[in-house]
This record gives sequence, C-alpha cells and structure tokens, in this order.
Amino acid sequence: MELKQFEHLFRLYSPRLKRYAAVILRDETAADDLVQDVFFQLWQSRWQPESEKNTGSWLFTLLRNKCLNSLKHKIVEEKYILQSARYETEELYHISFMGASGFVSTEEKLMTELEIIIAEMPPKCQTAFRLKWFEGKKIREIAELMDISTTMVDKHLARGIEIVRQKLNPDLFVFLFFKLPGH
Repeated sequence: MELKQFEHLFRLYSPRLKRYAAVILRDETAADDLVQDVFFQLWQSRWQPESEKNTGSWLFTLLRNKCLNSLKHKIVEEKYILQSARYETEELYHISFMGASGFVSTEEKLMTELEIIIAEMPPKCQTAFRLKWFEGKKIREIAELMDISTTMVDKHLARGIEIVRQKLNPDLFVFLFFKLPGH
C-alpha cells in the first residue's frame, strides 16, 4: 500500500470509524486510540484491497472486534475492582470488630487454594504452570527448561488453566491473573 492510498483511506474512513467506536465504547478517547490501532494495523499489513468497499468492511470489522475486546477487558477490570472492594471491606470489618487474629486475606486464600489445585495437576503441567504464572517465564524459556516444544508448553498451560478454572473458587478466580506475575 502506498502512502497516498493510505492517507486517502485514513481521511475517508477515520471520522466514521471514530463515531462508530465512540457509540460502542461511549468514550471518545478510547475510540480515537482504537481507530489509530486499526490504521496502524492496516499500514503494517500492507494489505492490498480488491476494492475500497472491501477496505471499509475490513476496517469496520477489525474495529468492532477491537471494541468488543476492549469492553470485555473493562468488564474483567470492573469485576476485579468490585471483588477487591468487597474483600477489603470484609477485611476491615473483621479487623475492626473481631480483631486481626484469625483473619485470612483474599490473597492468602487464593494462594492456599491454588497450591492445593496445582499439587493435583500432572507433573509436567505443574512445572509449566509454576514457571509461567509464579516465575513469569516466557513460553520459549519454559520449553527450553523443560526440554519440550513450545506447542507442548501451550498444551500444559491450557490444561493447567482449565483445571484451575474448574476447581478454584469462582470468587478467587477473578484475582488469579491480576495477582500472578506471569500475566
């Protein structure tokens, strides 16, 4: 794609894309950011559309998907904030009225449950899970340490996440990926 063609597409579609994203997100700044991401992706891909109509469809579809991902991410963040507030309130209540002894924080509950669940995982799944989520290692590093392919590491991690999803208290699951360094 040539620069002139890119500029033409930007001028043609940018205002409509911004309005479209702003309606979905209800946030002008976030809409601008996502539209810029879409055009950056267009430029990087050097996509050669068969027609301008195809380009418009591609841009709007890409933007819609980015908006939906953004909204999903906001939902997860909001759940985390609400759960954090709930647990902090619970902690304050417990400490204020019952004293600090005997109180177990949400993070301690999470780590205790997680350790029990991880101990029940198959050995290679345990190792991959710990390396990724506790030590923050990258897939390639884990593959080298375990002397397996990156595909196998992905499979072990996916299995581990599924086991955790099935067995971990749902209230604690929200905290899992915010608390562990591998995220």
